[in-house]
Amino acid sequence: MSHDADGEGVGRGAPPPWSSVERVASIDSTNAALLRDPRPWRALVADYQTDGRGRRDRAWEAPPGASLAFSAALPLPHETDRWGWVPLLVGLAARRAIATAAGLDVGLKWPNDVLVRDGDQWLKLGGILCNATGGDFPVVVVGVGINLFQTREQLPTTQATSIALCGKQIDTEELINALLVELARVHDAWHTDRLDDEYRAACVTIGQEVRVQVADDREEIGDAVDIDTSGRLILETPRGRTPHAVGDVVHVRPREPRERHTTEQVRAATVERAAFVDSIEQRLMGAPRTLRRADVSQAAGIPPEVSRRFWRALGFANARDEDVVFSESDVAAVRGVMSLIADGLVDETTALGITRAVGRSTDRMAMWVLQLVTDMFTADGEVDETTARSAADRAAIIADRFTPLLDYVWRRNLTVAISRLIADSEPESHIGVVRTVGFADLVNFTQLVRQMGERELAALIVTFETIASDVVSQHGGALVKTVGDEVLYSHTSIEGAVAIAVDLIEATAANDLLPRMRIGMATGRVLARLGDIYGTTVNRAARLTTAAAPGTILADADIARTVAMRPDLDTRPYRAVQLSGLGELTPWTITRHGTSDPDTEGESR
Repeated sequence: MSHDADGEGVGRGAPPPWSSVERVASIDSTNAALLRDPRPWRALVADYQTDGRGRRDRAWEAPPGASLAFSAALPLPHETDRWGWVPLLVGLAARRAIATAAGLDVGLKWPNDVLVRDGDQWLKLGGILCNATGGDFPVVVVGVGINLFQTREQLPTTQATSIALCGKQIDTEELINALLVELARVHDAWHTDRLDDEYRAACVTIGQEVRVQVADDREEIGDAVDIDTSGRLILETPRGRTPHAVGDVVHVRPREPRERHTTEQVRAATVERAAFVDSIEQRLMGAPRTLRRADVSQAAGIPPEVSRRFWRALGFANARDEDVVFSESDVAAVRGVMSLIADGLVDETTALGITRAVGRSTDRMAMWVLQLVTDMFTADGEVDETTARSAADRAAIIADRFTPLLDYVWRRNLTVAISRLIADSEPESHIGVVRTVGFADLVNFTQLVRQMGERELAALIVTFETIASDVVSQHGGALVKTVGDEVLYSHTSIEGAVAIAVDLIEATAANDLLPRMRIGMATGRVLARLGDIYGTTVNRAARLTTAAAPGTILADADIARTVAMRPDLDTRPYRAVQLSGLGELTPWTITRHGTSDPDTEGESR
């Protein structure tokens, strides 16, 4: 059966919510045509495309009447973090439609191929192409191409097939109508995650060892283990789990078969790796593993359950009672903690809390340091076993020399924390301490992430965090936390906090790698707890950041009054803004005197 090219049937009865479904005999490209007039809920079907395109502008050709060329314009979800799922869920809609119209159970290859099994291999039945528009109400034009009636000779590769070659009958109009229904259903759900698991179950990429080629011609090999909440393919590699976004990837292909090894060779290699890890551990810990949990408890003079609680507090994996995984260094560590309790310096709850804080902080530090050391041994980010062993050996050498630095930094930071504690022990401290808070944010970071590779993104974040840390510490502030594109800091004085804000704006503007920054500032009482700060003052600073234009510092009136007479700064009233949950506020802009005024019209992230 072939297409009808007279426009009958489909175009006259567009099912809700579709406004129109047009059928043409020939067109340059159905996606290109809808992009020229991207009104939502319109569909276009062509029997033949003279300039059909797939992902990355690859040509897509088929004889007239032999395939389905279908495009539809749909509103994009408001949640930008779901945009990566759009092509995947369009593939899911195509899978459902093919099952309805042809009775074929097809698989989906991340991110855009529709496949059908032929013996022990998967053949390509179709593909997905998504093109998004800009503006306040963005639309995505989704293209679905499906091979319907091609013969083997008409297909461009032996890795492709058609519904006819699968031995199935297909009514084209039934397939089109099924696509319209399923796309509408998917659209209703794609702002949520309720279809994600259905896609994962249909995705034949998950579970394969694949070779991913990214846009800068790098390759990464690993086991595809998942699709994350942003629609990225997660690979398990020797250097950990790495995400790959649709826009970064050129090809995803199964890796060539690995060299086969005998059972004896595999066993010998496993034993040798374990011996290497044990040798590194013994160098770092100063003693081999010779003890079970009961041995540690007995030597330290504590019940096994107590040692188990402290082990978990440190963040280490639970060991079975019969496992020989402890050494004399573990005994010494437990004795040290228990002596604090025995001498009445802390109670058990406090000791557990301290242990947990040390475990979490040093866990992140260990991973960070090891990654930096590993980066010295690889130029392209690929980590093979030789690189991993070289990095491990170097890290073990560094550890002994690093320990005095670690002790010094801990004592220095404790000194600073004690100074703040004394300063905060003022009347009314039970309702918080007075701080000036700054909330800094990189503008358009979310969109920028989609255009960057992983290494570029990592370099951007490291640069941003380094600048923020240096500027905040230079002016005697406290860097409360950094989260990707955001920094929260505080200062005991308004002048110090403003100096940080001005320098942050200038430092990021001078760095070509970073987008523009905006900062919201507020002063007042905050509640400090476990290194973080909370309260209305923090919320006010965060809301002012959202209202600020790129390159702008927005501060509350108390801050503006304090620095208004300084000759090196200019303060100006900003327009009144409505702060969510806090009401209306008229903030002030703060700039260094003599610099150009920032754009005060605002810009969304």
